[in-house]
Amino acid sequence: MTPEQRLNTVKDNLKQIVGIHHVTRNYSDLDTEMDKHERIYAVLSSGFPQFGSLYDTEDEVHNFMIVAQQLVNESTTGEQKEAIEFSMLEVIKELVAQDGETNEPLNLELVSARTSRQMDPIHAWVLFELRFNDL
Repeated sequence: MTPEQRLNTVKDNLKQIVGIHHVTRNYSDLDTEMDKHERIYAVLSSGFPQFGSLYDTEDEVHNFMIVAQQLVNESTTGEQKEAIEFSMLEVIKELVAQDGETNEPLNLELVSARTSRQMDPIHAWVLFELRFNDL
């Protein structure tokens, strides 16, 4: 499976989990589609695959990210934003867990999750770093 096919599979699997929320492969949707959807998940490549050995493509590790974002008003407290962000984390953990239960897993691994409430007062958002770990 090519990296693009893997990312599209992640997008499709995530769409099955979140249902009504918008799932995209387009980063600009985080700006252009925000007023149309309560929450957006953008599945994005974060670089080219890395290889363990120079010519051994079986040791491929491909990093990617999912940006989850929800518009909130300025009166939303940090505690309320945190609750939204933890709900986003639960969705991504479910995505990884479901991948581990399927017959042909993508070998998803959640590497980290980051947010900053101080930088953006009108969005609750989390940047998830993941990888396809074929080792």
